[in-house]
Amino acid sequence: MPTVVHPALIAAVPLLVGALLLVARRRLDDLRHAYREVEAVVRSALRLPPASGLVYAIRCPRCCRWVKPRRFDLRRMSCRSCIATLGRGRGRRGQGGGVCL
Repeated sequence: MPTVVHPALIAAVPLLVGALLLVARRRLDDLRHAYREVEAVVRSALRLPPASGLVYAIRCPRCCRWVKPRRFDLRRMSCRSCIATLGRGRGRRGQGGGVCL
C-alpha cells in the first residue's frame, strides 16, 4: 500500500526548515558578537590596542539588538527604531507621554 503524504505537510516542512535556519543564524550572530565583546574586554585588560578593523554592528542599550552603525544615533545613544518608538506620545501633541529623545 503506497504511503500518502498529507498536503499540509508538503507546505509545512519547508516553512519549518526555514524557521530553524533563521534561529540557527541568529544564534551564530549572537555568538560572533559575544566573541568580539570578549576579545575587546581581554584586550582592554591586557592594555593592548583595540583590534583593527571596521565596526560591523553596535548594540543598542535600549532594545539590546545589534544594529548597523548607520542605523545607530551616537548623539541619542539609541537605534532608529527605538528613537521612533520612544519619541511617540500617548495622546495628542502637547499632552505629554513618551520620552523626549
